[in-house]
Amino acid sequence: MIRKQTAIVGIGQTEISKASGRTEWELALEAIQAALADAGIDASEIDGVVRYGYDNVTPAMLTRTLPIQDLRWYGEIPFGGTAQCGVVAQACAAIVSGIATTVLIYRSLNERSGVRYGRAERNIAAEGNVVRAAGLKAPAGQFCGPYGLLVPGQCMAMWAQRYAYEHGIDTDQLSLSLGAVAVQQRKYANRNPLAMMRDRPLDMDAYLSSRMISSPLRLFDYCLESDGAAAMVITKADRARALRADPVYVLSAQQSLYAYSESTMVYTQSLTEMAKPDNIEKLYRDAGVSSSNVSVAQFYDATSMGPLAALEEYGFCKKGEAWKYVVDEGFGLDSRLPFNTHGGHLSEGYLHGFNHLTEAVRQLRGTAANQVRSAEVALIGCNGQSSAIFAR
Repeated sequence: MIRKQTAIVGIGQTEISKASGRTEWELALEAIQAALADAGIDASEIDGVVRYGYDNVTPAMLTRTLPIQDLRWYGEIPFGGTAQCGVVAQACAAIVSGIATTVLIYRSLNERSGVRYGRAERNIAAEGNVVRAAGLKAPAGQFCGPYGLLVPGQCMAMWAQRYAYEHGIDTDQLSLSLGAVAVQQRKYANRNPLAMMRDRPLDMDAYLSSRMISSPLRLFDYCLESDGAAAMVITKADRARALRADPVYVLSAQQSLYAYSESTMVYTQSLTEMAKPDNIEKLYRDAGVSSSNVSVAQFYDATSMGPLAALEEYGFCKKGEAWKYVVDEGFGLDSRLPFNTHGGHLSEGYLHGFNHLTEAVRQLRGTAANQVRSAEVALIGCNGQSSAIFAR
């Protein structure tokens, strides 16, 4: 149990852009130094580091530039969005067990000017004149690549098709619900000075007239490609209270795997099979709260389908009702559950979920650009696989 034994005392985030003009190492250092300054501590006080397996910046690179003088422990979480909250879970576990006292977590990537995750050649590169599909991975594996399933965005379009089929939703209804997610998140971004899309309004007419990328997902259903970095400092709760008046406590955090976690997952009959109900129940039980206590949520949104699934997975809607919920109730600041209040990956920028973590902290501190009134509890989640609950 990690409930209120650890707290977040520092967050940092670089500009999110199409072309940073800097290395991922430089971006990481900027975000980390901002998080340290926010926490009011020196780099020498960091004795633990957790990074994502996809990150090119290693703990060793950090120790020789910050400098971190006594790095007693470091860890790594594989995968991308599925690891969104895994770095938090591992950092808290290290602190509670006594392995470390103050842990740094971060994500840095030039995902627009460098490696572009949405491009097919990243998943299934040519070998001379031959393109070889091998293994079980989806997309691009032997059961996917030869048939044109090459990029994650295509898999997510299949999730949306399956969701509509299972729940008897017609094309127009599905488009309106996906559009409701994209349009509201853009409204949030328009009021967020950190967002890439802060100066680009979007309404439903513009959404519906945008080009289809992979049916039923249109241009604005997909996340942005971004350069940027973010970081967070987590420490013991008693030390956190000495550092600042508004620490954000970690109530619970979890990471889990399903049978095909190395892929984008098209091997199940239902999208919701990725989320195990027992894991979600344990997340709430460990936190000592229920879904009704959550003030604000940040859902992983590589596409607009992600938040629809998350609303059901985390118990905010019954199965098959999220599509109607976002149209009828919405998720603006005065709604029952505001979510992705920074604009999310669709409109703020794509940092593999880390900007969802920093937004949750801002909401609980009361400093967000789109502030939810009296926010007490924040949930961050990715497909029920990687989740965390923070509180004031």
